[in-house]
Amino acid sequence: MVCLINRYLLTTAFTVSVAAGALVLTPTPVQAQQGPTVTPPPGCTAFLTTQSRGCVVSHNWTCEGDPEGTHWRLSMDEDGPFYLSFTDAEFRWLLSYELRSGAQNTLIQPEDDPASITDLFATGTDSMSFSTIHEAGSGQRIQRDYTGFDRLTGELVEIDGRILNRTEFSYEYDLGEGPRRVEGNQFVSEDWRMFFGGVEVTTLPNGESRESDNSPMDFAEPGEPGFLSATPLYDCGDMMS
Repeated sequence: MVCLINRYLLTTAFTVSVAAGALVLTPTPVQAQQGPTVTPPPGCTAFLTTQSRGCVVSHNWTCEGDPEGTHWRLSMDEDGPFYLSFTDAEFRWLLSYELRSGAQNTLIQPEDDPASITDLFATGTDSMSFSTIHEAGSGQRIQRDYTGFDRLTGELVEIDGRILNRTEFSYEYDLGEGPRRVEGNQFVSEDWRMFFGGVEVTTLPNGESRESDNSPMDFAEPGEPGFLSATPLYDCGDMMS
């Protein structure tokens, strides 16, 4: 699959070109009071908007011609889109784009131990070992190797009327400066077959650690208030830690 990402920012709208279409963010008269909204590329159908802590709102959609079970997720903060990912029904990281740096990450297939959301729900745990090719905006190509696991804690959590499973996870990777470890808790939906962020800690090679919280707060499906809103709601502005 060939995907081209271009981005430009205007005062009231911006466009991200993706594959054969374009994502357009623009204010609409009907939803003017809610601020600007997102329109997926032509041939694509949005099915979920998630407002999360950490001042992030994300949108999920499927597109005609993509393999069955795959979907896109666009993540946005106060400054607009910053991350676009393409995952399959097992939530394998097939493609991702760091929109502000222009970097692209592509899964190397077949993996040594593919991530599998099916195994997670069937057994309560899922190990993984895989690699990606990171292509920087300069054209430099670097292989990144990941090893880790997801595990169901057994706790069910209701968030905005949806029942999610809490997980604990840990994985390591190396950017050439020594191993980095990311661990914490996330949320996973068996119905949507998707993971959502949570509280996680990243430990850098020098021992320094950084904590973040991207736990989901609100979900909006088609027809519900806030669906495709481009405005993040939680922990933004002066409330950001």
